[in-house]
Amino acid sequence: MEIQIFTSEGTYNHSFIKFFETNFKLNNQLFVFRCKPEGVYKYSDELKKRILYINNSIKFVFFLFHKLIKADKIYIHYFPVGPSLYLWYFSKFLLKKTTWILWGGDLYYYKYRPKTIQSDVYEFIRRSIFKKIPRIACFIKGDYELVKKNYNSKANYVYIVYPIPIDFNYIDSLQVQLDTKIITILLGNSSDPSNEHIAVINSIKKFKDFNIKIICPLSYGGEGEYVKLVEEYGRNIFGNKFIALKDFILPEEYAKIIKGIDVALFQHQRQQGLGSILSLLYIGAKVFIREEITSFETLSQMGLKLFPIEKINELDYNSFIHLDKETKLTNKKVISREFSNENYIKIWKNLFEIK
Repeated sequence: MEIQIFTSEGTYNHSFIKFFETNFKLNNQLFVFRCKPEGVYKYSDELKKRILYINNSIKFVFFLFHKLIKADKIYIHYFPVGPSLYLWYFSKFLLKKTTWILWGGDLYYYKYRPKTIQSDVYEFIRRSIFKKIPRIACFIKGDYELVKKNYNSKANYVYIVYPIPIDFNYIDSLQVQLDTKIITILLGNSSDPSNEHIAVINSIKKFKDFNIKIICPLSYGGEGEYVKLVEEYGRNIFGNKFIALKDFILPEEYAKIIKGIDVALFQHQRQQGLGSILSLLYIGAKVFIREEITSFETLSQMGLKLFPIEKINELDYNSFIHLDKETKLTNKKVISREFSNENYIKIWKNLFEIK
């Protein structure tokens, strides 16, 4: 038996499981969500038999531990911080058959964790655990290198990339009425404060008198007070040009929004929002992210053209919005090649066949 553990249900994990069902055998799989069913994601009857929801650490230990012992392989999609760390700490024999599928937030806890005794204990445990994990799978190799550097890991690197929930063929098929006189700007990908919404708004407020529209997704990831703060701040500067998206959006609806974006701004201080970034590059948007983060280097090495968000203060309006046709075409070609379903199958098959 192989066990795949997910911290939450979510759009990416749902898309991954559907992808797995279509392209791999289900007969020896158990998919574990460490949450309650969200109710918005649909699965086939065959998949439902192989999905287990466990929404607290005590149940995680008592309901899953004996299955983990019997499992041939364990895949952890995002390594959560919390009491369940003790299970792995006191059962290190499980780690030798475990692959950590790294997301980003699970790595960068060391950098952004609260300065408390509890977080010190968790970080101590993480250091002990991560040294014992034999394989780390992720898209951004720079994140793997940070694990090696910060946790003295000797793990092998395996390249993987999650299937992007937005279907590129679907994007191409969309007939969206675009007002070419208005430049539509996407600000961030969630309400998480790591988007640094206020700082980004300040960097582009010099363009407030131009014919622009700002779309700001605020439907998940942050607290209500922060969402309110960002919306009020944006509206105070841009008025009705600032549109906050506060309701949950299905991938199909989000694709329609993506199709109409001209410029996208992501000021995360770590690798984040890759699905949105790749989709935006595919449709020809001009994408700004921090030059210092690991994803900027990886995507640039693939042949994709991104722009450093730190330099916006130096740009006039025309330089800010302009992206030549050749660059748009190159970005689309690279995305189509690297993030095709055929390539996804090849990449994940490589991981699953490792003994």
